[in-house]
Amino acid sequence: MRIKFLDLAQDYYNLKSQINPLLNEILETSNFIGGKFLEEFEKNFANFTQTKRCLGVGNGTDALEIAIQALDLPKNSEIILPANSFIASCEAVLNNNCKAVLVDCDENYLVDTEKILEAITPQTSAIMPVHLYGKACNMRLILQIARRHNLKIIEDCSQAHGAKTFSNKTIGSVGDAGCFSFYPSKNLGAYGDGGAIVSNNIELLEKCRSIANHGINLSQEHLSERIGRNSRLDALQAAILNIKLKILPARNIRRQKIARLYEKKLRNLKNILTPSNPSESQSVWHLYVVRFINEWEGKRDKIKEYLAENGVDTRTHYPQALSETQAVKSHPHCVISSDTNAKKFAKNILSLPIGDHIDEKEVEYICEIIGKFQD
Repeated sequence: MRIKFLDLAQDYYNLKSQINPLLNEILETSNFIGGKFLEEFEKNFANFTQTKRCLGVGNGTDALEIAIQALDLPKNSEIILPANSFIASCEAVLNNNCKAVLVDCDENYLVDTEKILEAITPQTSAIMPVHLYGKACNMRLILQIARRHNLKIIEDCSQAHGAKTFSNKTIGSVGDAGCFSFYPSKNLGAYGDGGAIVSNNIELLEKCRSIANHGINLSQEHLSERIGRNSRLDALQAAILNIKLKILPARNIRRQKIARLYEKKLRNLKNILTPSNPSESQSVWHLYVVRFINEWEGKRDKIKEYLAENGVDTRTHYPQALSETQAVKSHPHCVISSDTNAKKFAKNILSLPIGDHIDEKEVEYICEIIGKFQD
């Protein structure tokens, strides 16, 4: 048996009959930038995230950088973010002339709220919770902390489209801005790069829109009032995302079903720790990440190789904590406040296949193979 980690080709074939006519229309009319498909997607995605406005941008990193820029945070002020994330989270902070303060994660691989409190200084201006692996951070506590200390919140939602936090709020709707990536492998993935910023602050979102369009004042064409950039979600990607957004809730439910099956089949193995869902949240399981413990601790790469030999494709997200990467360790504006869990977990985690492309029998096969591993 051969089980892919991801199957984007099959995903396209499943939607081909819906996607191709729209792509042909865009190609024939040459309406590549802006237009009805982008407007429709921005409206639909704002509704999906329970926010007032959405702005489509070039990618998830741009979304983070533009949102931070629009907040006008003091130069060299500090933004707190988790020590286990993709480098883009940290890049967005540094590229805005702010200091990145990295704090540890909890047992759910999400930013530890206690560590956030410990890291706050008079120079702290914002918190960037990263909703990693499809799970929602403890936004109730993070919101309380931010209000108590007068801090902004930039939610990095790149891996958690549709995840829920306290009071059934959709992630991205709690902070000052929510930032999304539509990289092809995401739960809501484009056929290329793409991203979005959502917010309930209309003034902030429109400032983001200006920054993304060369700083132009949208009421006065070609007059730039600030230094911006060129970051657009094009019509082709917007049309594709509109189609995929309609089926995203059903696809997320499918991922939740697969996650429950993994849990059922793996929970009795003494050397593997299955991921749990934090209280007050609902994961959309962008990734299903297990951790090896006891006799299997430190043997992640051997287990990964064993699975590959038996036809199971896996990934490691991420092989190093963000705080351990050379770019972060050597940067003068990066402060590693705490990262014990992040460093330990990075050596023992493995992402198993999850998504529409695998069925129950394949999940059972994967679990069976894991159970047979012997060093």
